[in-house]
Amino acid sequence: MGMNWTDPGMPRYLQVYQYYKELIVTGKMLPGARMPSVRKCAAQLQVSRTTAEAAYMNLAADGYILSRPQSGFYVTGRGQNEQKNRKRERDSGRSRKEILYPFASSALDRESFNFDLWRRYIKSALRQDERLLSYGEPQGEYDLREAICGYLAQNRNAVCKPEDVIVGAGVQSLLHILLPLLKKDRHSVFLQNPRFLQGAALFEDYGFVRTENRQQADILYITPSQMTRQGDIMPVADRIALIRQAQEQGQLIIEDDYDSEFRYMNRPTPCLQGLAGGEEIVYVSTFSKLLLPSIRISFMVLPPSLLEAYLVRRDMYNQTASKTEQIALCQFIRDGHLNSQIRKAKRLYTGKARQLCEEIEKVFSGGAKARMGQGGFYIQMELSCPLSLEEMTARAESQGISLIPMEEKGEQKTFLLSCSPVPASQYHQALMLLKDVWQV
Repeated sequence: MGMNWTDPGMPRYLQVYQYYKELIVTGKMLPGARMPSVRKCAAQLQVSRTTAEAAYMNLAADGYILSRPQSGFYVTGRGQNEQKNRKRERDSGRSRKEILYPFASSALDRESFNFDLWRRYIKSALRQDERLLSYGEPQGEYDLREAICGYLAQNRNAVCKPEDVIVGAGVQSLLHILLPLLKKDRHSVFLQNPRFLQGAALFEDYGFVRTENRQQADILYITPSQMTRQGDIMPVADRIALIRQAQEQGQLIIEDDYDSEFRYMNRPTPCLQGLAGGEEIVYVSTFSKLLLPSIRISFMVLPPSLLEAYLVRRDMYNQTASKTEQIALCQFIRDGHLNSQIRKAKRLYTGKARQLCEEIEKVFSGGAKARMGQGGFYIQMELSCPLSLEEMTARAESQGISLIPMEEKGEQKTFLLSCSPVPASQYHQALMLLKDVWQV
């Protein structure tokens, strides 16, 4: 079967990518279905094997298919999930009012980032003509990995060399690299954060069994800097006890250290990887919240036990993060702007979190309690109201206010509100609307 090349301006590997992505997302290729071999794909679509392989690598990087050693490529559940999400969005869009005060959003405050400064670094990177003529290093640009090691040593007490670091576009792309390395002798995983649905889906796609029993798991996926939605952290004593337990039981820890910089009351707690001396802990983190969510640069530090296995497979993976943004970020870090960005963001969000707490207690005249966590972006609000949690949430959305319902104990209700996406100048107005619609 040939393929109708309808867009001569699009590279053929991208057209092959779009062809299979459409089949997967529309459900014509179901989760678990085996993809044609690269050779067969090339023959069927009348393209070169290199083109077919590039399309498959991009499908794998984006999570639509996964590679099973000595078996081939298989469709994951991502396409089906996207289809369900689109339908949900269409259905909800018909009945919901536009959200004017998105307290449930994970978006950032525009004032937290200097766009003009970042543009200068992007422009500087784009002037490096010779460097941009080649593909990015599969492991990430070496000078960026050097800068990341310096940042981790200074801010997170991590133990690593540039050779240990892998850069990718988001944590999911890094897990696509990591999980095949683990499958040989590890079969079960404990996910500390039950809301990490993308990660749960990936582990499931690769054949790992989830368990709620931390003692019996082969792999522990831990977020010690975000133990709760409110940003509470794992104390140092508990971190040391966890490392000791994992070492005694032969468990591998994957430490997802996201939002570790956003501490309100104290300095960031040393990461598990550093406390363990870099042994038997995979360290994963991202710059999304420090910079912008759209700057999709994450990184992973492998322990010696996994690095050797990765190096054997390294050239099988294409780099998923933009080379231009990697070059820009490297110089951004070297010039000290990342540390300045951390200080600026902490000041901004500490002030906004405190102001949101004060406004909650003032607007509700002491009838609501507000609590900041130890870090992160969410404020916990507790109040008494005869309406159900579901009805309160619906009434809020009818006024263009989104917030996260958490707990209902009789008339006592608990919500979470993010201090980041809504301008502080709008807190009072939004909360007055809430009070009115709930008639508290």
